Parts: sequence; C-alpha cells; structure tokens
Amino acid sequence: MNDKHTKKKYTIMSGGTFDYSQRTIELIADDIEQTILEAGRKIPDVLLEEQQHRYSREIPLEEQYYSSYNRKTMDIMKRAVYILRMAYIYAQRIDWMLSGDDGEDDLVRRLNKELHELKTKYPSGKFTFKKKRVRYDDDYGCFREIPDE
Repeated sequence: MNDKHTKKKYTIMSGGTFDYSQRTIELIADDIEQTILEAGRKIPDVLLEEQQHRYSREIPLEEQYYSSYNRKTMDIMKRAVYILRMAYIYAQRIDWMLSGDDGEDDLVRRLNKELHELKTKYPSGKFTFKKKRVRYDDDYGCFREIPDE
C-alpha cells in the first residue's frame, strides 16, 4: 500500500519530520547573538587584513568598527535570541516525538529539562553578557564570552 497516511517512517538519523529545518532557527539565533557581541567593537585586525586582501582595497577608518545599535534595538535582538532558542527546543523535541525517536513522556521530560536549562542560561528571559568578558577568539573566528577562570 502506498498511501502516505499508512506508510511507516524509517529513519537512520534521529528526527527528520521537519527536514531538520529547526537547525535554521538555531543558526539565526547564533547570527543575532554574534551581531550583539560584535556591536560597536573594533573589527579584529586579522579580519580587516583578510577583507583587504580579498577585495584589494583599503577599508575607510569609519568602517573598522561593527555597527552600533541603540539600547532598545539591542534589547529586541537579545530577546529574539532567547525566543529563537526556545523555538528551536520546541521544534526539536516535537520533531523527535513525531519521528518516533521519543514518546510523549520523553517529549514532556526532555522539553522541561531543556527549557529549564535555557532559563538557567538566560535568567532574564533574554540573551545577556558582560561586555568586558567578550573577546575575539582566533580559534573560533568570532567574538565569544570568555569564561571566568
């Protein structure tokens, strides 16, 4: 029988109900978070040199800093990171349940655990960081929070 409603799903990887599109949500959150971390900071010399080499031009002095945003805009972007990370968690957990990797009890248990971890990481309900602890990390090629030592 070839009816899509009676066909059993077989997957090699976990999930897949949404064609792993939830990963796109996570990548958007990562990109916004990186924009927040970069905001108003000087572009690292290694990136300026790479860009100058790539485009064979000198970068004007005013373009040596990432864009700055007002406080309201930054708050909106910080909240978006939190909401997108929450959306990713919901999509991922439901994906696993619908694909048969998790049962309904697993959905509830894992969802609650991951939402609790999110709330622990972002207690104010938005992405936050201590500006002085943000540094450019050459190994990762992006700005990151430097953990307390």
